[in-house]
Amino acid sequence: MNKNTASLPDVVIVGRPNVGKSTLFNRLVGRRLAITDKMPGVTRDPVTAEGEICGVTVRLVDTGGMTLEKGTILELVTAKSFEVASRARCVVLLLDVTEITPEDEEFVERLRPYQDRIVVAVNKVDNPEREQAVWDYYRFGYAPVVGISAAHGHNIEDLREAIVERLNAVAATMSQDIEGATVSEPQNTEPRPIRIAVLGQPNTGKSTLANRLVGAEHSIVSEVPGTTRDVIESRFRHKGVEFEILDTAGIRRKSRVNEDIEYYSVNRAIGTIEQADIVFLMVDAPKGLAEQDKKIAGQVVKKGKGVIVVLNKWDLMEPVKNQFEAVEDRVRFLFPILNFAPVVPVSATNGTGISKLLGLAVQLRSELSTRIETGRLNHSLARWLAETPPPSGKKHWKVRYMTQVSTEPLHFVMFVSRVAGFPSSYVGYIQNRIRRDFGLLHVPLDIVLRE
Repeated sequence: MNKNTASLPDVVIVGRPNVGKSTLFNRLVGRRLAITDKMPGVTRDPVTAEGEICGVTVRLVDTGGMTLEKGTILELVTAKSFEVASRARCVVLLLDVTEITPEDEEFVERLRPYQDRIVVAVNKVDNPEREQAVWDYYRFGYAPVVGISAAHGHNIEDLREAIVERLNAVAATMSQDIEGATVSEPQNTEPRPIRIAVLGQPNTGKSTLANRLVGAEHSIVSEVPGTTRDVIESRFRHKGVEFEILDTAGIRRKSRVNEDIEYYSVNRAIGTIEQADIVFLMVDAPKGLAEQDKKIAGQVVKKGKGVIVVLNKWDLMEPVKNQFEAVEDRVRFLFPILNFAPVVPVSATNGTGISKLLGLAVQLRSELSTRIETGRLNHSLARWLAETPPPSGKKHWKVRYMTQVSTEPLHFVMFVSRVAGFPSSYVGYIQNRIRRDFGLLHVPLDIVLRE
């Protein structure tokens, strides 16, 4: 949607692990965004999505499972969940009808300061006996209490109505008009945000970069590899340009992906290439490139997306004369498929190189959206053919004309006398001339041959 989600009221789902938060989130959003699995603690970072509840447009937030464990990644997850809940307009406290644990009771008390914003949803209510058990949950002193089954959709409409009633009550208290959050189709003259997917190996600093860009810790940062599992979407502005960042799970070799959760996370991360305009391929500069980086690069080029090789942790490199030039040459040597892609050294931790990185993202988006008129293209094609004709020999190749068929990605069709056996080197020559003469120096472009 075009509306900036930052202006929407947050509806945050909280609860201990494995009570069904991600299932409920997907049910309310109307599509499968959060990863769901029987394994506890699958969701770690808050996952957000715009959704509509009884005619009101809101920003739904799925949080990680809250636990009492200390000194682990789960403690960070719990702290993040409480932080997000403290800012929400409505908090859905999800409990399990089959049991109340000490963790549940602890969190019921810790959420007491936000009582006027809370709706208690009791999940897994899928038979009459469990319907009766819902009444026991009124003892905590919260209202309303709604018994639901997120998996089967039971009583979800009642929950939606309770959420909207809570939003209206909070809005009235804050003396704000909730009409600003209703569904409408405003006239939006701004261009859509530049969508950036941050991809790379685990622990290359993807979440640190995402947090640096948005100016807030939307993604949990930890030295534990594989902290991020879902795709975390956030928006920010830089020099008047709006961006949308997609922080993804670290991508490892198939042989090292040994959890079902990580398998789905990796697939979802690769799937973000399709959604993105630009890919930041994050590389741990001190460690260097990996084989998986090459595979990610191949997918990006195949999809025709812009890509920037981001050499993160550059501040940890030993200062050596002409070091960047040497590293860039190595990237070009190992990644010939990315011979057009910019290479940028940055430090996501201290922010060096970030402004240049975003400036290049704007430039790449401009190049990807370039449209070349057919007449102008063929005028240039005639000059290129005159300067360097197609190879001659037993077969005399002829190039008739060209046309551009799409932007974002850049696709061209070149009509020739015969497709079979047409020299790929000459196609490469035409590609390079298009790049040089039309300023498409930093993005992939594809030429298809037709007879």
